[in-house]
Amino acid sequence: MLMKLFFIHTLHLICLCFLTAQSLLVTGSTKAKYRPLPFEIKTNESFPYTVIENEVSQLIFYYSFNTPNVSIDDHIHAEESTAFGSNYNQGTWIIEASLDLDHIAELKGEKIFFIDQQFSQGNISVLVTGNLPGRTLLSLCAMPSNGTMSHGTTQCQSENMSYRLFVERRHRPIDVAFNIVLILLVVLTNVGMGAKIDLNVMKSELRRPIAPAIGLCCQFVIMPLIAFGIAYSFKLDPGITLGFFALGCAPGGSASNAYTYLLGGNVSLSVTMTLISTFAALGLLPMWLFTLGTVVYDTGDVKIPYENIFISLLGIIIPAVVGLVLQRKFPKIAKMFVNAVKYIVILMVVFIMTVGVYANVYVFYLLSGEVLLAAATLPYLGFLLGGLVALIFRQNKVNIITIAVETGIQNTGIPIVLLRLSLTGPDKDTSTVAPVASAMFTPIPLMIGVIYVQTRLYLEKRKKNKKGEAEKTSQNRKEEPDVVLSPTDNICLVSSPVSSQI
Repeated sequence: MLMKLFFIHTLHLICLCFLTAQSLLVTGSTKAKYRPLPFEIKTNESFPYTVIENEVSQLIFYYSFNTPNVSIDDHIHAEESTAFGSNYNQGTWIIEASLDLDHIAELKGEKIFFIDQQFSQGNISVLVTGNLPGRTLLSLCAMPSNGTMSHGTTQCQSENMSYRLFVERRHRPIDVAFNIVLILLVVLTNVGMGAKIDLNVMKSELRRPIAPAIGLCCQFVIMPLIAFGIAYSFKLDPGITLGFFALGCAPGGSASNAYTYLLGGNVSLSVTMTLISTFAALGLLPMWLFTLGTVVYDTGDVKIPYENIFISLLGIIIPAVVGLVLQRKFPKIAKMFVNAVKYIVILMVVFIMTVGVYANVYVFYLLSGEVLLAAATLPYLGFLLGGLVALIFRQNKVNIITIAVETGIQNTGIPIVLLRLSLTGPDKDTSTVAPVASAMFTPIPLMIGVIYVQTRLYLEKRKKNKKGEAEKTSQNRKEEPDVVLSPTDNICLVSSPVSSQI
């Protein structure tokens, strides 16, 4: 009981540390004091403004001075005027355009514009090209003509001089084809998973519900909390952040069954946990998105489309039900799906690694150091904490391995399909980054474990075979007949039921 309380308090402490770190970051940032400018800048564009990848967009900003021919000294204190110099042109201002994330988008053409107070109004044109899907901020920095250009000045950080930009991909026919084929393969895989389930084995596992219950709690309590802590701590793009959180709330992946077998775990428990978590995701995944998801995905301009997510999730869960029905009513058809499912999985992996990489090569350009760190942390903490919880509840070694594997391996196909079909804007593309990055790191410790376990089994088997051969040789020697030498002619006489005669 004390161990259970200790574990619960440890989880609370982890979440508290994540939240405290975030609050310190927010509290530590001080808001600059903005000095009013002698002119206003307006635009007819609506923001967030959408820029298409690899296309040039023109943003026109209109400026108008409050009062024509007004000296700058009327707007800047005398002590600040000295900092700019005493012989500057009082009627000329410089506006510099910049982007905070130049790998998402870049400015083309002029970046620095000169405006003069003798012309009470005019316009400037900013050209922006999208590089990768995501969000960036366009800032216009206003300075007196002989002032020092620095984005740390109060004018550069004026709230009404920053404009949000969305960069979206122009979807090609290959993108549509990739989505359709991926959805079809995921559906067929789920049908095969449902058809492969042995209900008798599942019933026998559920008669001892402690292990499946531990696995379910690890899958839908520990993993979402880990994903929330990661998403809330790392300063990532909102779409990537939501992708990590949705991945943490996803059910277990079917690959866990194979890894459980290779690592010497309880395969029956693994299959049971995978099916239970798949059906439970229909209610628990939207629940987490509706609660902590609103904190993670707090963009202010885009809301989580819960209805679309629920419908998409329903479309993924129903095929598993179809597989169960086929197993009961049409066993021959179910057997065909079971035989074909391994080939479908291989086809899906090959399809993703070829067509998927070609159609979504942008994902690899968005894999920053923070994204890779978050992608590795999520499954690795899942393996560690899943095994720890099973150990605390005194499960045997086989079940500990199974629960750890089931907790850390997530079904990456579900968040990819779910968010691609549900989100709009750049987030439908950037949300794919998290599952793909996590899928790259998840197998690493598992493969190390498989190599260790299989090597140990091989050496033990080899040692056992050698021992068996030695015992067999020793036994054969014991069963060999006695050899007797004749004293007269040194001829060997073998004492046997049939004696040799000369």
